[in-house]
Amino acid sequence: MALMNRATARLTLLAALGLAGMAGLAAEPGAIVEYTAEYEVRNDGRHVANAEFRVARIDSGNFVFTSSARARGLLRMVRPDPAVEHSEFRLGDDGIVPNGFRYEDGSRKGEDNFAVEFDRGAGEVRVTGPSGNLTEALERGLLDRGSLQVALMRDLAACRLPGPYRYVDDDGIREYRYERLEDLATETGIGTLDTVRFAQRREGSSRETILWLAPELGFLPVRIEQIRNGELDTSFALENLTGIVREASACSGFR
Repeated sequence: MALMNRATARLTLLAALGLAGMAGLAAEPGAIVEYTAEYEVRNDGRHVANAEFRVARIDSGNFVFTSSARARGLLRMVRPDPAVEHSEFRLGDDGIVPNGFRYEDGSRKGEDNFAVEFDRGAGEVRVTGPSGNLTEALERGLLDRGSLQVALMRDLAACRLPGPYRYVDDDGIREYRYERLEDLATETGIGTLDTVRFAQRREGSSRETILWLAPELGFLPVRIEQIRNGELDTSFALENLTGIVREASACSGFR
């Protein structure tokens, strides 16, 4: 894969991902916790970018998740600005409710930039991007890439297995499914952490994302690996974290 091409620049996303609010152990169950997590991004074994995932409160009922990846070295000539995903959402009676999403690819021309608008009055979700405009029916529970990560982490914190999740992207509605993998410990910038692991897959794709999620950090992903055709392509490794209290998880299993 060419370094920091479209797939790498958008990995923050994931899923990859990407990552949004969770049920922090120091908060009420299901509450959204504000935090900032910093990651080192490697591609083909080289440190190619630094990424940040951040959740912040907008007002009493709404939050924003922002993921950004800034290229290093010569790659900055191709992507001079950070690749950014910006997702606004709220916590409704039935879970996470997305308000809107936008993606900026970090290039000078922004060829891959797109935005998603959730119009509940019209029952539509509208995508505006480089391939033109797209309108889909607004399904119940439909998410965007940022709010999908919120839903995943809240489900895990509630001891529920994640997915499947349907979400809207720049070319329509897609679905992620998850497979439970072996639990492993991993080294991070804040110490060794036990993790539960899941493979995130989309039908028809040659890629899968392996999520290493730390229960004592509210199931924050502390390592993210994107696998292409069975080989490690790009990885995110947690370097620093603020806003989440490290405590033992009350969840001993998933249902």
